[in-house]
Amino acid sequence: MTRAMDHFAGLERTGEPCQDVERFLAPRRPETWRHTLAVAERALALAPRFSLDPEAVRLAAYSHDLAAVVPRPNLVATAEAWGVSLTAEDRAIPQVLHGPLAAAVIEARLSVRDIAILDAVRYHTTLRSHATPLDLLLFVADKIAFDPTTPRLDYLAAMQSGLERSLEGAAWAYLDFVVGHVAELGWRLHPNLVAAHAHLRAFR
Repeated sequence: MTRAMDHFAGLERTGEPCQDVERFLAPRRPETWRHTLAVAERALALAPRFSLDPEAVRLAAYSHDLAAVVPRPNLVATAEAWGVSLTAEDRAIPQVLHGPLAAAVIEARLSVRDIAILDAVRYHTTLRSHATPLDLLLFVADKIAFDPTTPRLDYLAAMQSGLERSLEGAAWAYLDFVVGHVAELGWRLHPNLVAAHAHLRAFR
């Protein structure tokens, strides 16, 4: 990969990955960084309730939209260049690749080795069946902090209600909204999202 092709050429490891991500992302995508901070704030506020390590939560939140620097038409090629294994569905719905790509980048360039952090970043858009608590926390915080790709926000009240019970209840509320309004949203459902929805049905 040449430097000209590397969308993450300015991401350098200092041993402080949260600062490294901020230094890279904030000036390049200010709007994304504002969203990132909102997600981190929400996730950190919830972390004690669910006994999650705040440093892991912060790094996952800071990193989750790192790949926003990659134009959507370039996501498939960039993900391949970073060694992300792609399915046919991934190629058909390239917008979901920013999570797996971000996970690959922070692992390779920032030496993040915690699989729980990497998986939370990897699955923050679609979630997955049998999601971990950190997966769920980042997914829920990202959606509550406003998902800009969603043209309507009817799911927020249901998510807040679900969150009074559990992270699973909040995640179910969002997933059920998406599945129930897929035609209106104009989205194609990724298999990971469908699997997560089926798995969380018990938490409705």
